[in-house]
Amino acid sequence: MKKKGKSFWIIALALVMLAGFMYVPAGSATAETNGQLFADPVNLGHQIESVAVYDSAYGEEDGRDVMYTTASGSPAIFQVIDLESQEVLRSYPLEGTGAVWTHITVPNGNVYTGGNGHLYEYSPGTQEVKDLGGIGESVVYGLSYDEDGRVYFGSFPNAKAGMYDPSTGEMRDYGTVAPGQSYTRSTAYHDGFLYLGVGVDNRMVKLDVETGEYESIPVPDHVIQGSSVWQMDAFGDYIVAGVGGGDNSLLFYNTNTDEWEDTYYENNRGLRLIQGLPGSDKAYFQQSGRIMEIDYDTLAARDTGVRFGTYIRNSAWVQLEGDPDFPGYSLVTVQFAGQVTYMNLETKKVKTIQLPVVGNPIPIQTLENGPDGNLYMSGYPGGKGAVYRPNSDTSEMFTLGQAEGMAAIGNKMYFGVYPGAIIYELDTTKEVLDRQQIYDIPHQDRPFEMEPVNDKLYIGTIPDYGKLGGSLTILDPADLDNAQVFENVIHNQAIVALAEKGDKLYGSTTIAGGLGIDPTEEAAKVFVWDLESNEKITEFVPDIPGLDYNPRMISGMSEGPDGLLWSAADGTIFAMDPETLEVVKSKTIYEDVKNYGRWRPIHIRWDDNGIMYTTLAGKLTAIDPDSLDFKTLGSTELMTVGIDGDIYYADGTDLMKIDVLENTLESAMDLISEEAANGSISHPVHQQLINSLKQAAHHRDKGDLDQARKFIDKALGHLKKAKDEDVVNDLEVKLAVKTIEL
Repeated sequence: MKKKGKSFWIIALALVMLAGFMYVPAGSATAETNGQLFADPVNLGHQIESVAVYDSAYGEEDGRDVMYTTASGSPAIFQVIDLESQEVLRSYPLEGTGAVWTHITVPNGNVYTGGNGHLYEYSPGTQEVKDLGGIGESVVYGLSYDEDGRVYFGSFPNAKAGMYDPSTGEMRDYGTVAPGQSYTRSTAYHDGFLYLGVGVDNRMVKLDVETGEYESIPVPDHVIQGSSVWQMDAFGDYIVAGVGGGDNSLLFYNTNTDEWEDTYYENNRGLRLIQGLPGSDKAYFQQSGRIMEIDYDTLAARDTGVRFGTYIRNSAWVQLEGDPDFPGYSLVTVQFAGQVTYMNLETKKVKTIQLPVVGNPIPIQTLENGPDGNLYMSGYPGGKGAVYRPNSDTSEMFTLGQAEGMAAIGNKMYFGVYPGAIIYELDTTKEVLDRQQIYDIPHQDRPFEMEPVNDKLYIGTIPDYGKLGGSLTILDPADLDNAQVFENVIHNQAIVALAEKGDKLYGSTTIAGGLGIDPTEEAAKVFVWDLESNEKITEFVPDIPGLDYNPRMISGMSEGPDGLLWSAADGTIFAMDPETLEVVKSKTIYEDVKNYGRWRPIHIRWDDNGIMYTTLAGKLTAIDPDSLDFKTLGSTELMTVGIDGDIYYADGTDLMKIDVLENTLESAMDLISEEAANGSISHPVHQQLINSLKQAAHHRDKGDLDQARKFIDKALGHLKKAKDEDVVNDLEVKLAVKTIEL
C-alpha cells in the first residue's frame, strides 16, 4: 500500500460508517493490516530535553563543597554535584515526580526534596535517596526545619502544612491551614511556630507545631493583592516574606511584637533570602538586578555593588581555591538552566559556569504547525522548545519557555508563554532559532488561544493567579504600540477558543480563572465579536442537544468545510450555524465525560478531505462531519495534522505519528474479501462490492476514469443500502472504498 498523495474522495464522508462503527479503545490505536486508512502509530522519540532547575541546596561531602539540585522532567532527576571539579557525582531518578520546587539541607547533612506530593531524603552517608511519602497532596512546597531536625512543608491543592520527624519516621498532616485557598507556597520555622506563605490572597499563617493551632496574619495594606507569598525565611527574630506579583514586596514580620515592620522593599527577585555567613548580622536579597545587604538591627539596605540579573534560588557560601577574583567566601546560587553563579562581595566579581547537570526529556506542552511546514513544540516545565522537520525526520531544540498557545503569520511563528502571558516572535526563515519578546499582556498568565486574523493575532488568555476574567488581546506585530487589550470580555470567564468567519470573530470560554480561585459562573459561553468595531455583539449559553447540563468549558471552535462552526464540550462535538447561532448538529461521542478540562482547549483540525481530527475528551478521534460517525485512534490532549496530511500527536515526552494511507482498488477488494472470509460481510454484499470494484478497475485500466468513478459510486451505494448485520466491520471497509486512488 502506497503512502497517500492527494486522495480523491468520491463524496463527503457522510456515507461512511452508516452500518455502524468499529470502536478502537483509547490508547490502543490498532488497525487492520490490509485496507486500513490509518497506519499503526510510530514513535518519533522525545523532542525536548531540558535542565529545568527551580531550587538547590548545599552541603559538604568528603571535605568538598557540593550542590544538591533536581532537574525537573519525566521523571525528575536529583543530582549531587561537586562544585570544585564541576562533576555530577551521583544522580537519582525520582519516580512519580516531574517537578521539584524545594530542597533543604538539615544540620546532620541530610537533604530533603519536595516532589509531586512526596518528600524525599538523601543521606550523604549512605548515598541513598528514600521516598518518605506525603500527606495526600499533589505538590510539596517550601521546606524548612526546626532545632530538632524535623522538616516542615506546605502544599497544593489544599493549602496544608506537613511535618516529617526523622527520629521517629512520623509524617504529620496538620490539615488545611488556609481554608478556601490552594497554596501554602513557602514556610519558615521560628521558636516553636511554623510560618506559611499563602497563595493567592497574600497572607501568612502562624502555626503552633505542637498543638496544630493556627492563626491567619494579613500582609500590610500597601501590598498589591492577588498573588502568593512565595518566599519565607527566618532572619533572627524576623520572618521575611517575599510576595510574588504586584510590586514584589519584601516584608519583615517581628515575632517579638507580632507586627509587620514599616520597612519593606519592592522589586524583590528571589525565592529565598541569602543568609549571611555564620555569626553575621547581615542578610542579602536581589532587587532589580542588584544584590542588597540588609542590616539586622536597622533593616536598612545598601547596594553591595554586585550585579545579578535573575532570581535567587537558594544560596550558600563557599571558598574558591586559587581564584584571586574570589577571595575568602563567595556566594553561590543556581540558575534555572543549571548554571552555577559565584558572586564575591569584596571584589564585586561575578562568574557563571554551566555545570553538566543531567538533563531530562520533558513532556510536550503545545504542538502546532509552523508556516514552514514544520512542527513546533514547547515543553513542560518551560525553558525549551523544539521544531520537528517531517521532510528530513530531524528535530532541533531552542530556548522558548512554557508556551501555552502558538500561531503562525507569514514566515513568523508566535508563542504565548506562561507565566505572565508574554508573546514571543520567531522568524522561521533564519538559520538560528531565536525567539524575541514582543509583548506582555497585562494581568494575564496563560495565552492558550492564538488566532491569526488579517495579519493580526487575536489572543485569548487565562488570568493571573487568584483572578477571574480573561482578556481578548489584539496584537499587530507590525504595530505593537497600538495593541488593544479588552479585559473580562465575558464576566469572570476566560477565553479558550477563537475562530474567524467573515467580519466576525467567534469565541468560547471556560468558567475557570487562574489557580487559587473558584469559579463564580455556572456555564461556559459562546460569544460573537465584531472585527471592525471591536465590540462584543452577543454572548450566550448554547443549547447543546444531548447535554442535560451546562458544561464548564467550551473550546476547539473551528470553521468546518460545511461552513458551520464546530466546537466541543466534555465528550460532545457540536456544530453551530454562524448566522442563527443555533446548534444544528451534535453528538455525544464519549458518554459519562463531565467537567473535562480546565484551560487547555480541545483541538479540532481538518485534513484536505474534510475529515475532522480532534482531541475530544482526551481521545484522538477521527470524525465524519456529516454523519458524525467516528473512530478513536488513541489518547492525547495535543494533536495536529501535518503538511503531509498525517496525524501528529503528543504522548508524554514523545512525538507520535499516524500515517493516513491511500487505498487502491486492489487493496479495497482485498479487505472486502478478507472481511467476507471471516464472516463480517454477508455473501450478497460481498459479491455486489467486488463486482462493482472489478468494473471500476477495468475502466481504470482502459483510462476511462469517469466511468471507473461511477462504479465506485455504485459500490458506495451498495454499502449505503447494506444492513448493519451485512457489514459488521464497516468503518475500514467504507473508508477503504472512499479513499480509493485511481
